[in-house]
Amino acid sequence: MVELPARKLGQEFTLGPLPSYTSAQDILRTSISSLAPTSRQPVSEAAQEYMKVNANGRWVDFDPSTTPYAVEPANMLSSRRYREWILAGPARAGKTVILLQGVAHGIVCDPGVTHIVQMTDRAAELWVDEELTPMIENSPALAKRQGMGVSDRNKISKKFIGGAKLTIGVPTVSGLANRTIRSIYLTDYDRFKLSVGGEGAPFYVAAKRTEIAKSRGMAAAESSPGHEIMDPDWTPKTIHEAPPCAGILDLYNGGTRGRWYWDCLDCGEAYEPRFDLLQYDKKASPFDAGEQAEMKCPHCKALLGFRHRNEVNRKGYWLHETAEGGVARIESGDVLRSMRVSYWLNGTAAAFTTWSRLVEKYETALRAFKKTADDEALKVTINTDQGLPYLSRVALDQDHLTESGLKAKARVYPQGVVPSWGRFVVTTVDVQKGKFVVQVMAFGVDGQRIPIDRFDLHTPPADAPRSGERTLDPASYLEDWEVLRELLTRAYPVEGEEYALNAMAVCCDFHGEPGVSDNATKFWQKRRSEGEAQRFYMVRGHGGSKTADRVWYSAPTRKSDGKKARDIKLLNIATDKLKTTVYAALNRPDGGPGSQLVPAWMAQEHVLEFTAEQLTKTGWKKRPNMLRNEAFDLSGYAQAYAEFKGLNRLRPDALPSWAAHGLTNDFAVPLEVAGEETPIKASAPPMRRRKIKYLE
Repeated sequence: MVELPARKLGQEFTLGPLPSYTSAQDILRTSISSLAPTSRQPVSEAAQEYMKVNANGRWVDFDPSTTPYAVEPANMLSSRRYREWILAGPARAGKTVILLQGVAHGIVCDPGVTHIVQMTDRAAELWVDEELTPMIENSPALAKRQGMGVSDRNKISKKFIGGAKLTIGVPTVSGLANRTIRSIYLTDYDRFKLSVGGEGAPFYVAAKRTEIAKSRGMAAAESSPGHEIMDPDWTPKTIHEAPPCAGILDLYNGGTRGRWYWDCLDCGEAYEPRFDLLQYDKKASPFDAGEQAEMKCPHCKALLGFRHRNEVNRKGYWLHETAEGGVARIESGDVLRSMRVSYWLNGTAAAFTTWSRLVEKYETALRAFKKTADDEALKVTINTDQGLPYLSRVALDQDHLTESGLKAKARVYPQGVVPSWGRFVVTTVDVQKGKFVVQVMAFGVDGQRIPIDRFDLHTPPADAPRSGERTLDPASYLEDWEVLRELLTRAYPVEGEEYALNAMAVCCDFHGEPGVSDNATKFWQKRRSEGEAQRFYMVRGHGGSKTADRVWYSAPTRKSDGKKARDIKLLNIATDKLKTTVYAALNRPDGGPGSQLVPAWMAQEHVLEFTAEQLTKTGWKKRPNMLRNEAFDLSGYAQAYAEFKGLNRLRPDALPSWAAHGLTNDFAVPLEVAGEETPIKASAPPMRRRKIKYLE
């Protein structure tokens, strides 16, 4: 009812024009699509007719020939035979566009409820703003069906004439519970947590929401592989089996295991285009190697140039494993091995990348790994560019590193002496009950390093309470931490030179028995007040392989509100990543750039500490019956600080002063006059001003 304004006595009242009524014809015309039967038009054809895509800033009709490998997977999104759908492959191969095709089909041809799951709220917001909303608004057939109400077009829910509805969320129990959903699409699946609220893998939790739709329901997930191979000794039992991995490839293995095939232009035989079939000069520069890359047919050995890729891609086809162990096309009618349709695409066939770029990125990362023993870039390019799971070089070689092996290739250097190639020194400290364990590492500009000293500090300072009656107690006595200060002034002579090097920094473990962190905080605060905070660092380790960075310097925060928890800045390190780097560096038999050498003077029990841990599915863990791992831990601290300072960015032609040769080095001190002892610690033999001969 329209409420009219009150009229004063004697005042003329004129009723303004009322809004026009919507006619029954208009209502019927708008809603008639809700009565239309479900269309059997294939998803890829519907996308071609109704959907626009962004092509370098221009919105154009979707063209399935751009990504021919996407046609079959897209069509299977509306399958009544399969109720689960999996696609693994490289980044930027058009995987998300396949799901958008399913969205377009669900709006126009077969309206229903579709729920899209992104890894985080922020990722969901960006995807809606940058992918979903522009696609709908620039596709007239979709835009005219979108409801006009405020609730019809918000961030997390979009409604359409005809009964179609899109919702967007994240992988949480609350976001998936008590929902009735016909189609659910999980994007970038391997960046999800492996379990949703302790109730199981996100895919299986999500798939339960579609069961009420029976054969019309569809649970789909896509991702590039993001989890490492669990078994380095794995060999495939079937032609298309993927290595044992968590995440998307585990789901793929439970499906039909489809792979994309080409027919050789020379011999006509079918083969899967794979990165390991690319041929190029592995000794050439990464750029030149990439420019040379050609695909070798595994049957006739003929080489295929990149210029022919589009031609063979357009003629390509998917082959799935059959129940009998063979392979067949999905339309052949053969009984496949599963009622979950699954696909795995190799990066060489991806439409939006080139072989030259694939090879260049791989060779660059591989050579960086050989130099620095850091395999992060290598893992990224294998996962996201090639679409393959990563097999840790450490997991592959970790049984090769033994105490006897390390001792056999130990280098003979005097204890307490920096090798001639050493440019800076890092002292690291582990806090133990009754002592500080100290290890000193010398680094070269190419990342090669070697321990030059190892000792324990047991005795409290003379002015500490009851110093003559007890051993060191870092958890109980703040005064005991003062023994660390003199580590900054211990100078280590450089082999064959007239100078020695002080430690660039002392990096100490922040954790330990109750009371250690409190005393560490107070000790660091005193160092800051005396201007020494840039040389004393407290180290806090973070386990797991999903940390965004390897090393970062920041104040600790509370999980509840994100505010500072202590008045201290910590050198935070991704423990498992740094330990992987150390392990790979120790495992290099030839030494050289990025290697960690073991000195012959090192005690047997300390060498054994380098082998105390093994890489497991959840990170580095102590081996059975191994009690001590300090050498391994402290090597990780030293590597972390060196990277934080800029080790991996050093250029021999433009070295910073802290890595310079000679007395221009920030931490160099001249040796005392001939005949007098150098200022090194008492545990090392007294060194006089002389040339130090390198011993083979």
